[in-house]
Amino acid sequence: MPVEFIGKPIEVKLSDDAPPVPVAFRLGRKEYKVAEVLQHWEDHAFGQAIRGHDDWRSGAQRVYYRLRTSEGEVYEVYVDWLATRRQGRRRQEKSRWFAHRKL
Repeated sequence: MPVEFIGKPIEVKLSDDAPPVPVAFRLGRKEYKVAEVLQHWEDHAFGQAIRGHDDWRSGAQRVYYRLRTSEGEVYEVYVDWLATRRQGRRRQEKSRWFAHRKL
């Protein structure tokens, strides 16, 4: 099965867990419910690539999630978490989510 690159911003609903994980996302006009988080990983090199940030903890962090939807499709999505002095809810509000690819 070929991999389909998407590269588009999405809206994500998060769980109340700590740390929160995606429970649903909207891609275009369609909303997908997440049946299972198959995998997640952090890209620490992304924060180092941001101009003016020598330490990954001081800049943005990218976290990837591989998700199985309730329809059985598998997507990779990621979030660019922006470092703020006040974490938690404010951090979530400043984050940007993207659909990376469909597997």
